[in-house]
Amino acid sequence: MHKKKLFGRNFRLIYAVSAVVSCLIALCFMPILGDTFGLATTYCEVLLDGQVIGAVDDPSVVDKAFLDARARIARETNGLVLADVECDFQQVERLFGSTLKQENLEQVIYDLLQKKVKTAKQKYYLVKVNEFTVYLASMDEVKMLLEAGLKPFDPDGLFAVEIVSDNSRELNAFTVQVTPKADLEEGDGLKALDFYEKVEIAEAYIDADKLTPLDEAIEAVTKEKEKNTVYEVQAGDTLSVIANSRGYYVAEVLALNPGLTREATLHIGDEIIISVPEPELSIYTTVQTTYEEDYYAEIQYIDNDKWYTTQEVVRQEAVAGHHEVTVLITSKNNTETGREMIRENVMLEPVPQIIEKGTQTPPTYIKPITGGTLTSTFKWRWGRMHKGIDWAVPTGTAVRASCGGTVVSAGWSSGYGYCITLRHPDGRQTRYAHLSKILVSAGQRVNQNDKIGLSGNTGRSTGPHLHFEIIINGAQVNPLKYLN
Repeated sequence: MHKKKLFGRNFRLIYAVSAVVSCLIALCFMPILGDTFGLATTYCEVLLDGQVIGAVDDPSVVDKAFLDARARIARETNGLVLADVECDFQQVERLFGSTLKQENLEQVIYDLLQKKVKTAKQKYYLVKVNEFTVYLASMDEVKMLLEAGLKPFDPDGLFAVEIVSDNSRELNAFTVQVTPKADLEEGDGLKALDFYEKVEIAEAYIDADKLTPLDEAIEAVTKEKEKNTVYEVQAGDTLSVIANSRGYYVAEVLALNPGLTREATLHIGDEIIISVPEPELSIYTTVQTTYEEDYYAEIQYIDNDKWYTTQEVVRQEAVAGHHEVTVLITSKNNTETGREMIRENVMLEPVPQIIEKGTQTPPTYIKPITGGTLTSTFKWRWGRMHKGIDWAVPTGTAVRASCGGTVVSAGWSSGYGYCITLRHPDGRQTRYAHLSKILVSAGQRVNQNDKIGLSGNTGRSTGPHLHFEIIINGAQVNPLKYLN
């Protein structure tokens, strides 16, 4: 008879499978059991850019290990290490696990940082002039750049550039001083030299490929470029004078000044934008010079309260004097900005010019009607000169004195129809023609804006209107140039 084994082949297979399943179930429920019975342990997983690199018991060592690893790389690299890396930690609970000591964690972080370091930036020097900047390799190059800017203005090398620390700033910044190398000699010559703009220098950590070669930096800061600046209008200036004196067209000046037109009248003291050639690094100089010259005394004026300000007569002609002068001339890039006389030796006294001039304000001229439509100006018309201006107005419109004065004539005047002529204190005359009614008489005094007649359509006229003239020295002129 065949005996059955207690544990046959099939039974052993079932037993093995059951054992594996039991182990898996135990592993799944072990954290729960650990929490229930206090068997789990808390660890701090260290993350570098979100990736777990190990675990530690004490989270306080994480920051120190990271900083020590970065410092180690910085010491080994002669520059500023930039690595875009985040180091963090998170607490987890496990039944089983291993932890790193601080020195081991530091080594792990160091090895990973070595792979992540982007570049080691070297210490260079930033030179900033207004909005212009260059980066140079050394302080010696910075000094050479600044000396190159001074050289055209100091060919004899009388002045030196000194770069000193700026203790008022937190960063490693520097200021520039230009001082004489020795006591300057008495007499004429260069007395002061400095940079016109503020020059800023600071340490900077950058990539080497951002450096500017010294020769290129010198050319960049010394070569003249067109720059916009404010110009104050002087006596005798016009748009064409300002433009031509600088080698430009009027259109180029207008393009820099929106709203300014060719017809605009410039007044002394007006400010306009012009373009001038200037280097990035401008130089300010003070030079003493002595010379002889003819000169004139200030004009002397005699006031005449009976004359208008437009009237003047020369009572004594000027005679030039002669003197020797010593002056200090200040300049920006060889363009004079100021002059101060420090000594004068008069060899011949000048004789001043004496002018008698009026003090009364000359009369003004206003439009003699209210409203109206300008229909004809001072010009050639129908084969002859139209010697006034016409406004179309309804008959009976009030006509007023353009300026105060005396009525010369008032009545019929051939082609003018009913006409009034006034003489004014400055010797000028005004004429009002084609009136329908006259309200003044010859010899009568009138004030500016007094009603003197009514408009009409009399004489040689093609419709109701007012013909108006201004007469100077017996000849009609364009009234539109004189009406205020």
